[in-house]
Amino acid sequence: MDFCFATFAALFLLFSAASCAPAGHSLHDACAAVQRSSLELNHLAKGVSVEARNGSKHMGTFTTNLVWMEAKDMCDPESLRQKSEPCISKIHDVLMSYNSLMKRLEQFSSCARFASKVMPAMHKLHTDMSKCVNAITGVNPHKHISNEETHPMMPRWEQNLLCRYTLDRLFSFSILTARVFAVGDPAHHADGSAQKCL
Repeated sequence: MDFCFATFAALFLLFSAASCAPAGHSLHDACAAVQRSSLELNHLAKGVSVEARNGSKHMGTFTTNLVWMEAKDMCDPESLRQKSEPCISKIHDVLMSYNSLMKRLEQFSSCARFASKVMPAMHKLHTDMSKCVNAITGVNPHKHISNEETHPMMPRWEQNLLCRYTLDRLFSFSILTARVFAVGDPAHHADGSAQKCL
C-alpha cells in the first residue's frame, strides 16, 4: 500500500515539474494571465522587429526617452523569490513607456503596420500587468497610458531608424518579461524553472 502511494506521489511530482509549475501551486492567480500575454507580445515583437529591420535600408543608432530595465531592478530569480515588487513595478513602468512611444510610431507611415501588430498585445499585457501589480503590491497602478509629449515632425529616414530601434528594444524587453513571468507569479521561481519553461 505504501509503495502504491509513493509511486502515485512520485508521478504527481513528475507531472507538476513537467508543466513548469511549482508543485501544489496553481497558476490561476493574478499573474497567470501575464505569463500568456507576455509570451504573445514576445512572439509578435520578434516578428515585427525582423520585418522592420529587413525593410530598412538605413543603418545607424538612435536613442529615445524610453525607460530601461536595469540590473538594480532585481529581476533575477533569487530576488524575485525574496521580493518581486520592485521588478514587477519597473516592468509595468517600462511597458507604459513603450505604449507611449508605440502610439507615436503609429503616426509614421513607415512604421504604422508594425505598431498596429503589437499594440493589441501590448494593451493586453498592460491590463494583465495592472491586475498583477495590484494583487502583489496592493496598489492599483495607473490604468491610463500617457501619451508622449509632442515632437516635431521627423524626416522619413529618422522615422525608419526610430521604428527599427524601438521594435528591437521592445523585442528584448518582451524576452525579459516572458522570462520573469514564466512561472506565473514571479515569487514562485525555483532554481532553473525559467530556463526549463522557455
